[in-house]
Amino acid sequence: MRHKRNLKTILLCGVAIMLCRIVLALTICRKCGHEVPDGSEQCVNCGEPVARRQIVPQAEPVKQKATPPAVETLAEVFLKELYAKAQACQADKPGLAYAYYQNVFAVLRLIEADELSRNVGEAVMRNMGLCRKALCVGKVPCRICKGTGKYKVDVGKVSGTKNLKFVDGVQCKHCSGLGYNMAHLTVERIKMNVLQGRQAFEQHMMVENYRRLGRAFIPEELFNALSLRQRVMVMTGIAAPCRSCQYTGLESCAECRGTGWEKCPAENCKDGIVEDSKQRSGGSTIKQKRLNSDLQNVCGMCQGWGEIPCRACQGSTCTICKKCGGTGEGVRCTKCQGAGLNNCNRCAGTGEYKGAKCDKCAGEGVLICTSCKGEGTVSR
Repeated sequence: MRHKRNLKTILLCGVAIMLCRIVLALTICRKCGHEVPDGSEQCVNCGEPVARRQIVPQAEPVKQKATPPAVETLAEVFLKELYAKAQACQADKPGLAYAYYQNVFAVLRLIEADELSRNVGEAVMRNMGLCRKALCVGKVPCRICKGTGKYKVDVGKVSGTKNLKFVDGVQCKHCSGLGYNMAHLTVERIKMNVLQGRQAFEQHMMVENYRRLGRAFIPEELFNALSLRQRVMVMTGIAAPCRSCQYTGLESCAECRGTGWEKCPAENCKDGIVEDSKQRSGGSTIKQKRLNSDLQNVCGMCQGWGEIPCRACQGSTCTICKKCGGTGEGVRCTKCQGAGLNNCNRCAGTGEYKGAKCDKCAGEGVLICTSCKGEGTVSR
């Protein structure tokens, strides 16, 4: 019985709701109370003008554009300045430009991730790669003419002694008379280029009175607006360099000892000349006439130079750094796992101590890692 009463009550409520909706949808004459058909301007019973309700569409709420915080605004202004300086010196000073791009990458972490910030980040990474390539290539003295740009001949048949001389007026074929070739530099030269660029960058930033934040530099106004967590975000943006390779990711080749060349492995090849023509090396020999001499058998493997590019490093004088695996960066800090922060040991990361704000961490709940000094990586 109780179930039937509840069901009847539910049905009556539903019918009442439907009737209310129908009544509200009807237009009733205020004078006589009769229903006015849809579309009529006056009551058909008494002729009273009908005042219909006007449905005013609700205006959509205007979405107010969020005002960017002060930190992002200051960071964007500073990024434009840094990026312009990096591009200006990228062609002739790749070491300095590389240091600028590192700073740009670190400050970019303060800006909220969107399409624009991603495009800037990709451009920075691409330009950093170009700078690293430019740092590895330079003018290397020609090994054939010893940097003189002159043609080398053996005048032993004339003077009766083994003697090599450089002929004036005849260009060296290997370097076209320039005395140098554009080739891969040695690891020591590359590291010097990187360190010189870093030193010049730090001097420029200190002259302009920027605040140091780890290995990055930011304006004083931006520094004061950052929280502890934001400062560590900037600091972890530039990793500490590998102590062995200093950001280069390279080490000297152990096979050629950093020269990029090795002795010709062909049999019976002595200084590029095959003494026994019956035992050919390199698949063939080249007949060449020397000054006041008969034809001699020049080694076909080394083309008469007596040495070939190192097969271990392909003539680049270097291989991948074994300590950092070619990244050029230090190892991740094991105490903070690369975050640069640790939980406050007084408030256990809550930011409160005994019902009040923790005075040790200023309510942040975290402290800068004492092992990596907030950089997230250490040079070892």
